[in-house]
Amino acid sequence: MNKWLMLLLAAAVAFPTGSQIARADQKAAAQLAEPSVMPYITLLDDFKLYASDKTKPDEVLGSIGAYQSVKLSPIESGRLLYITSMDKVPVETWLGKAWINLKEGAYKYGRLQKQEQTLNLLEPQTPLYDSRMKLTGYSLAPQQVQAIAFIDACDPFTPCRTSAKWHLIRTSWLGEQWIFSEHYAENYAGQPVEGMVPVARESEVYSQPFEKPLADEPKLAPQVLKPVAKYTRQSGMVPPSVWYQIETPHGLRWIHCVSEYGLGIEGLEQVDLGLDIPVPFYYYQTPSAFSSDPYKAAGEQPARTVQVIGKKGQWYFMVSEGTGKWINPSMEIASRLTGDFEQDAKLGVRLSNERLELTGSSIGFDIPYVENQPAEKLLAFTPQTVTASRVWNSPDGESWYYIHTWQGAKWVRP
Repeated sequence: MNKWLMLLLAAAVAFPTGSQIARADQKAAAQLAEPSVMPYITLLDDFKLYASDKTKPDEVLGSIGAYQSVKLSPIESGRLLYITSMDKVPVETWLGKAWINLKEGAYKYGRLQKQEQTLNLLEPQTPLYDSRMKLTGYSLAPQQVQAIAFIDACDPFTPCRTSAKWHLIRTSWLGEQWIFSEHYAENYAGQPVEGMVPVARESEVYSQPFEKPLADEPKLAPQVLKPVAKYTRQSGMVPPSVWYQIETPHGLRWIHCVSEYGLGIEGLEQVDLGLDIPVPFYYYQTPSAFSSDPYKAAGEQPARTVQVIGKKGQWYFMVSEGTGKWINPSMEIASRLTGDFEQDAKLGVRLSNERLELTGSSIGFDIPYVENQPAEKLLAFTPQTVTASRVWNSPDGESWYYIHTWQGAKWVRP
């Protein structure tokens, strides 16, 4: 009896009650956030400063002028996700911590960055907003404007997939006004690209991303080229829009990356060689055996020599019938090896008696190719010395060795 009583007491100590859990959750929620994670808020009107969140008239400490960015004082961590819906927030001021009532004026979350820059607007009509970011009913045709400051469009702790900014500009007839746009030339400076990229199909050229294609300039033929820059825009849950800036006889132009390439296929090496594929093979739309491929549905291609113009890893890029396609000779040949030496010798397998030192990181494969192999068929080893009975050099120069194991024959790389 005493034994069971002791066990029950131990369980009571080990497992907290519901009220204990609730108190722990309340304590965690009440912990203040670190000052470094607190956002800025830009005030577009004058605001009163209050001594507390009650914001009573008799608690006014002073006021703070418009067009200032102030940092919020730390609040409970659990309330950060709802900060943009709060009406009364604490801010850091020369008076220390004070409160403002956001219902008393206009504001925008984010820090106002003062920066003089020239913007070349591209939209047919860019709306103008007044000092409180309210539509004026006026707009600007494509033209060059002078911006003096900007603020990010995204609010803190809020899902957002836009690079758009609010820009404060000078106008000659309405004074300082706000514009909100992603479509201006300076926004498309782009990022540098490592290596070359494939152009998989005939592509229209553009003076700027998201403009109409240039009807009086020739389309770009499928090829491998070195881009000048890359621009990517993500909007909502739709796939990203990817653009490459390229050199053409008419100057710098942009092309739109095909959607099948996701964020783009980069880092290609330009080659020009005839590649002998001694087995039937498939064309792939992307350099991945995991992708679903419309080219594969077109049917198996006969063994032959193909001309390739680009290389990425074990994948080669070629142009056939006006369309860029991917092939993988190593994967195709490896998948045709049967273990029958007479047949495999026709695909380059040779006899061997080479001694190999295997380590704890060595892995055995059913076929001499790594990608797309089922994990349950992989074989790990302890450090040991083995003798290979055959060797195969892939088209990429990798040497694979055929060894006999307690789970049958396997291919390994030393």
